[in-house]
Amino acid sequence: MKNQEIADLLREIADFLEIEEVEYKPRAYRTAARNIESQSEAIEDVYERGELEDIEGVGESIAEKIADYLETGEMDYYEDLKADLPIDIEAITSVEGVGPKTAKTLYLELDVETLDDLERVAEAGAIAELEGFGEKSQRNILDHIERAKKGQERMLLGRAFPIASDVKTRLQDSDAFDRIDIVGSFRRRRATVGDLDILATAGDPDAAMAEFCSHDDVKEVLSRGETKASVIVSGDLGMDLRIVDDSEYGAALVYFTGSKDHNITLRNRAIDRDWKLNEYGLFDVSAVDDARGQQRVGERLASETEDTIYDALDLAWIPPELREDTGEVDAAARGELPDLVELDDVRGDLQLHTDYSDGSHDVREMAEAADEQGLEYVLVTDHGPNASIPTTIDSEGFSDQQAEIEAVNADDDVEVTVLQGIEVEITEDGVDIPAEWIEACDLVVAGIHSQPSDPTDHVVRALREFPIDILAHPTNRLINERDPLDLEMGTVVETAAAENVAIEINAQPERLDLDWQAVKDYRETVSYVISTDAHTTGELEFMHLGVAQARRGWCETGDILNTRSLETLLSFFDE
Repeated sequence: MKNQEIADLLREIADFLEIEEVEYKPRAYRTAARNIESQSEAIEDVYERGELEDIEGVGESIAEKIADYLETGEMDYYEDLKADLPIDIEAITSVEGVGPKTAKTLYLELDVETLDDLERVAEAGAIAELEGFGEKSQRNILDHIERAKKGQERMLLGRAFPIASDVKTRLQDSDAFDRIDIVGSFRRRRATVGDLDILATAGDPDAAMAEFCSHDDVKEVLSRGETKASVIVSGDLGMDLRIVDDSEYGAALVYFTGSKDHNITLRNRAIDRDWKLNEYGLFDVSAVDDARGQQRVGERLASETEDTIYDALDLAWIPPELREDTGEVDAAARGELPDLVELDDVRGDLQLHTDYSDGSHDVREMAEAADEQGLEYVLVTDHGPNASIPTTIDSEGFSDQQAEIEAVNADDDVEVTVLQGIEVEITEDGVDIPAEWIEACDLVVAGIHSQPSDPTDHVVRALREFPIDILAHPTNRLINERDPLDLEMGTVVETAAAENVAIEINAQPERLDLDWQAVKDYRETVSYVISTDAHTTGELEFMHLGVAQARRGWCETGDILNTRSLETLLSFFDE
């Protein structure tokens, strides 16, 4: 599945074109990249059907470039652009504060081609000496290089997900494999993954290894043994396969899923019973000592399923998302694990964007896509005034959008109810939006998209003084790119609860904001909503990522407002 690979190339093309000050095209390439990235179907299959141009934002020219890459493994247009400016533009511009034009200046003035080059010249003080930069810019670059480096090593969960799903489906459909699970941090749904750990059983391990290592998506085979193999696939994502005996599969699932601390807690619980727990099973070693006094493996108590492992340890089965050693083992021992929210519990999406601001599709297209997702209601929240993006909705557009929403809601062929909303920008002056817009909105979403010096004060005053219903992506973090705001989260949450404002768990792969640990900390204080913040129809499928973070934060259905009917949801905000 080469969706991520092609999206990355198109984004780099956009950066090169922006450097050359080409108008319009950079946005077109970024729009195409975003739509391809959010496609659940492999781009190769779309190409084979001759339907590349059916993807929103992919016109004849971009389609030809994609076809060129799929057919030859190269994109001549991209290679020509990079020949003129031979830098790792994706890596360099991942450093906060370094845009495409800055990257070009650093290359021309200081020969910066890679992240290592950037770090070297910054540490030498050379950037501060350039006209237009200074000590502050240099310090900012140094402060964010390490984050950018880590971002090169770990892929966002949402970007890894379609690759993982494609590989899992392929292996499951193969006669060579009997059972397949993707384990590790992916199964726990951490925000980023270093590589994918795959656990499997197979009647013929040699055939399974051959199937795993020989697919078209495999770019490089790093190692291959009788029961273990490591490869690099499209998107430069590493995958490690381990084949185990069927009789030991449950023990291996427990071992390779849990965090290090979770597994230590389980092992200590076993030790307290004179047992031993490892990837092969749970063993009674209480009476097994050899002549040298060394403990050896004794009777196997459990190993085939996860349930039998946890049950033998007098624990309820613990959902993978909770296996982080934050109290889940004690809760399982007491029979007090939360009844976690499920994707099917979510009835609406309370943040999405259309082509009235920076979205790719119109209201009807987003509504029809929401129908396909089985949603009952959606809130359209295009960006209002003061948002730091090129296109925001204006008064004429807001009126036109109202009419479009009314038309869609009147259409019996569209089952979802479309609500009128807005995403307003929180600034140092509060929220600047016409009163008639507020009056026309079913719900008002507000968020910060900048980095103010005192974000807590900005947010708290806005929540107290303006009619806000939902606080969007509260910390404004971009994983691997930008640190979260330095918020006094306790103060923000308490204010939101007092003002009857819900906190959003944003499902965008780059955000997953509010972070799961904060979600867990404040779930008894404030109400949450899970929203996709979709800018394309495909991004409506991100809801499962937000649900996963809510589950990691121990949320039950009652903690999430948009698991309620529309009538009950609106009545909450009317209180």
